[in-house]
Formats: sequence, C-alpha cells, structure tokens
Amino acid sequence: MLLMARLCIPFEGARKRRRGEQSFGFDSFCDTGNFSTHLLTGSFQDKLKALLMFAHPEAVAQGELQCHSFQLELHRHPPTSVRLFVLEEDVGASTCRRRCRYCVSVGWGHHIICSKRFHFVLPTKDTVSEVQTISLHSNAEWSTKPTAGSKLVNTNCCLLHGILHSNGFGHLLRINGFEGGSHFLSGHQIMDLWDRICTALQVRKISVIDASTKGKMELRLVHGVAYGEPWFGRWGYRFGRGSYGVTEQMYRRSVDALHALPLPLLLPHLACFGHEIPVMVGKYQSLCNQVLLTLGDLFRFMIELKTRLPPHSMDYHGAAIAEASCRWSTKRVEMAARVIVEQLKNSELRWVTRQEIRDAARAHIGDTGLLDYVLKTLGNHIVGNYIVRRTVNPITKVLEYCLEDISSVFTGHDSKASGNHSKLRIRLQLTRAQLMRDMFYLYKHILREPSSAAATGMLDAIPVAVRMVMDTKQLVKDYQQGPPPPEKAQGSDGYLKLSCSIRMNGVDVERTPPHETVVVPARATIGELKREVGRHFGAVYWGLKTFVPDSIVGVRCRDSDLVHELMPSGSSIVVEGRMEEADGEEMYEGGNGGSKIVVCPCGGKEEDGERMICCDICEVWQHTRCVGIPDEDDVPPVFLCGRCENDMLALPTIW
Repeated sequence: MLLMARLCIPFEGARKRRRGEQSFGFDSFCDTGNFSTHLLTGSFQDKLKALLMFAHPEAVAQGELQCHSFQLELHRHPPTSVRLFVLEEDVGASTCRRRCRYCVSVGWGHHIICSKRFHFVLPTKDTVSEVQTISLHSNAEWSTKPTAGSKLVNTNCCLLHGILHSNGFGHLLRINGFEGGSHFLSGHQIMDLWDRICTALQVRKISVIDASTKGKMELRLVHGVAYGEPWFGRWGYRFGRGSYGVTEQMYRRSVDALHALPLPLLLPHLACFGHEIPVMVGKYQSLCNQVLLTLGDLFRFMIELKTRLPPHSMDYHGAAIAEASCRWSTKRVEMAARVIVEQLKNSELRWVTRQEIRDAARAHIGDTGLLDYVLKTLGNHIVGNYIVRRTVNPITKVLEYCLEDISSVFTGHDSKASGNHSKLRIRLQLTRAQLMRDMFYLYKHILREPSSAAATGMLDAIPVAVRMVMDTKQLVKDYQQGPPPPEKAQGSDGYLKLSCSIRMNGVDVERTPPHETVVVPARATIGELKREVGRHFGAVYWGLKTFVPDSIVGVRCRDSDLVHELMPSGSSIVVEGRMEEADGEEMYEGGNGGSKIVVCPCGGKEEDGERMICCDICEVWQHTRCVGIPDEDDVPPVFLCGRCENDMLALPTIW
C-alpha cells in the first residue's frame, strides 16, 4: 500500500492576527524594499531562508511538515488580509513517491531529485473559515478536514499553489481568480504576487500547465489568436513543451496563422452557411475606430472592450427618467439627478457611499423621498458628459457611487455629436455578459466547432492550427537568462564565493546539475572546498547525498593548498567526483533508466503529461488519443498496438 505524504496547513491559529506579527502589503510583497538587503545577495537557497526568516512559524502536529505563513494586507479600512502559507517538504523523509511528475511532463526528467520542495499556498477565504486543516497529498490534490457543521470544499480551495524545488526550478500548479472562488483578488493580482516571489528569490525556471479558462473558452487559444501568446505570456511564460509531438515551430506557425486570418476572406465563406457571424462582426466593427482586418484584431478588440463595459446595460438619457408610477415630475427628477452629479463632481471622481452623497444633496433638495428615488434609479445612467456608476463595495457591502467621464470610456466618440448617437447607444446597451456570449459564439463556430461544410479550401487549415495550439499546454519562464556570476569581491566578510559545477564519473553531461554558489572561508584549503562542495550539493539534491568529490578539473593542487592562492573569489570551477553505493534508489526525476519506451504515431518519444497506454506485448507506450481511444473512455484492460496486432494476424492459423 502506497502511503501518501500529508502536507497539512492548520487554520486554527491563522484566523486571528497574532500580537506583534508583521504584516506585509499584498501588492508590494517581495519587492526589494520589503526585506531590505536580505534578498539582494546569495544563492536561491540563501534567499529562501532569508524570506522565511520574516514568516510566522505555524504550529503543526508531530510528524507533519514545517509550515510558515505571511499575513498580506489588502485593505486597511476596513482591515482585510489574506495569509500565504509556505510548507517545507523533506523529500528524503517522505514515505510517498519521491519523483516529481511535473518535472517529467515538462521535460525535466533528467533533473536529479531534490532534497526539499517548498509549497506556496494561498487558501480561499471560505477554506480558512470553514475547515480546520487542508492537506496536500503526493499527487498534489487537496483534501480538507471540515469542522462540525461546515461544508467540504472542492479542489478550488486555494487561490495559488506553487512548488519550488531546492535547486531553483519549480511549477505553478494552480491559479484561481474571481471565477475560481476568490472574493478579493483577481487572477492578474495573484499572478503578479507569484511572479514577484519568483523574481525576488531568483529562481531558475518555472513551468505551468496552461489549462486556464474564461467561461467555456480556453484562454491559451483565445489569447493566442488575439495576442499571439498565451494568457501567461504577460508574465514571460513561453513555449516549454508540446504534447502529441507538437514542436515550438509548429506552435508558432499555428498561432501566427490564426492571428492573421483575414476577415474579408473568412466572412464570405461563413455567410454562405447562414451563420450570424458576419452580422456580429459588423456590430463590433461599427464600435471600433480602426478597421478590423484579421481574426486576431477582432478578438483583441473584444477583449479590450470588455474591460470598459459595465456589467449591465445603461440608459442613454440626459438624466434619470421618471417612471409612469413616479409621483414626482420629470423636471424635478432631472433636477435632483443634476444635483447629485454636481456633488459627485466635488468628490474628484472617487467612490462615495450612498449616505455621504445623500447628506450632501440634502443641502439643496429637502425632499428625502425624491433623493432616495433618484439614488435608487440613477445607477448606470448618463447625465450630461458623465456616467453615474453604482456598485456594492465587496468588503463593506455598502452602496457606492462614482462619476466617470464618458470620453474615457468611449474613446473617440463625441457624445454630443448627433452622428455618433446611434453608435453610442449600441455600446451603452452592450454589456460584458453579451460580449462574452458573442465571443463564445465566434470561438465555437470559427475555432472549436466549425461547420464541416465551411472547413474547405483555405479554412480547412483552421482545425489543424487550433489543435496545435490546444496541444501546447506546457509553458516555461526562464528567470535567469544566463545566470550572473557570484560576487567577486573577497570582502570584509572573509569568505570566498565560487560558482561550482560537478561532473560525475560515468554520467552524461546533460544529466549533471546546474552550477551552485559555494561559500568557503577565505583561508579554506582545497580539501575543505571539496568537502563543502559535497555537502552543498548533497543538501540541495537528495539524489547526490552520496556524492564524493575527488578533484577539481583543470587545477593541479593538493588538498592542503589554500583556495585563494589558486583561484580568486567569483571563479567558476568544475569538481569531478563519484557516487558511492546508492542501494539502487532512484536518482533522477524521470527514473534511473529503463523507463517506459514511448513510440507514438504522433511522433512523441517521451512522456508529455497526456494519457498513455502500454502495449501488452512489446510494452511500448502510445497516447490513447492517437490510437483512437476517446478521452472520456476508460483504458481497456488489454491493449495491442497496431504493429503487434498486424504481426499476430500474419501468424499462421493453428487448427
């Protein structure tokens, strides 16, 4: 029976702020100024230790992993904060599988297994308030222990989950914004936080499996068409590894082809089959100041227009209109609306509570009933050159009002020009929900489910290009683009800093770990340096715990020689050594060799994270999709690949 490691986050103590505990601003956490010079120098391991010095240690049960937390402040008035947890997983002490399946799927199976993994977790507000603990098993799925009377939470119980290995490589496993259960933080804000953490710690590379969605749309396809890069591309994530044999060149050509698909050639084909797409495209073309030439132009305009639209449609009137059942005249209602707008102008376009604006308007209008009526009906109306916005503050639950200059919302449209009134009315009646419905319609009928009759000629390449983009999920960001050398000054601290790489006897160069910064005393000997190199790499990599350094490549020296006499601080060296008996334990994330053989019709030669099936005769692995097994079907208990099946059919029949 495989035992599962439990990485437990206790919430009992996290619900209350501790006396004297330091709080950090969410939007500035891990900026350079937060931690002074603590994160400015040193290796990744040194920076991580320095960061955790500022964390609050959480009380954990015996046998559970170390847990730290940071309180991140969102607002001061009213006080609102979230708590970021950091769990330290000791791979050597783990009773579960030590290999990281995320490293294997992204192509890092040749990496040596690290000694520690650090899990950065940002739970949702509901999770913290309703459960006692949250546990992460070795398969990275979450489970919870509910309190009496509380509800079990689903897999969206955290807003952020990232893993950092002790060698500086890591994986972003989960990001959940408002649609994923967040009350206060958008996906962009959470990604900004994660990116600041990785930048401050100077990690090496971070991978992410891009499965982000908006509604029923895959963002890697929508943003690929609109911007030529995935949603994560805003933070520097690029093509890491394609599934089903997709290469970077194939992906790049597919994205460029979809982005540059000309609308004048596309629309006539679609119009022949009775689609509403030409009418829909014409509507958005009428709202745009520039000609929408390509499919990428259309999707990009719709994405950017969405951020400027209200959640609900607005009435296009000079002021609030009195309803038929209203006991006040239209003139009095419009006068009250103008008074409220003037008071909102005095607030310098900031959000004002309903009570504040009501009290200010009473100095000019004594009829409180009229004021209450206008405040109730005025939301999302245009009064003069302003839009009156109304919303409920998500924190205080109080109605708030704000003015927005109409020119900032509808750029390029003169609201006073009669020729633009019809165009302005169209945009005022267009809501975010309607735009998302239109975008999904285009997404479905052009990209995901085009008519078989329409997919002819030039358009028959669209499904192929879409499949290439959809099969590219593994993204990687390189945070070091050629890592800088360590500090070269010997300094007053009396230490030497050397950039060390190792070479193991009988091991391919591609399977050796990247360089590490090793620090030794200024008067250290070569023997002490070799022992420190062995200790340091053994501390970083669980797979190198038995590594024994023998010599320094290219340096003729004895163990008694002083290091500083042979090499200055900041030098790069290669230490050659051997592995002592490892008792057959796995050393690499992808196994020590003899791992599964992948030969798939799509051209895939390695595991890529997609579902596979093994032939029961030749034991060669192939993608289930490539051998005709739908994703929704279970894997058959017995499977023969095409080659073995043909070989069996060619055998003579025995009667």
